[in-house]
Amino acid sequence: MNWKSIAFDWNQVRTFLVTAEEGSLSAAARALGMAQPTVSRQVTTLEEELGVTLFERGRRATTLTKAGLELLDHVRAM
Repeated sequence: MNWKSIAFDWNQVRTFLVTAEEGSLSAAARALGMAQPTVSRQVTTLEEELGVTLFERGRRATTLTKAGLELLDHVRAM
């Protein structure tokens, strides 16, 4: 996907980045000082806007998909 052509919501991008780095929605919520449902909603909205799944969600952790790994590289470069 051509990530450079997309106008990102910076709050959603920050939430995505922290979720990827922390490894779970709950840990990201703690790191960001947000409620877990808010973090989940922001990640889900970003996925819907991009039309891709960024995380495989498990009971205790989230795992980045191929699209999630690609976006993570792009976000870190930004």
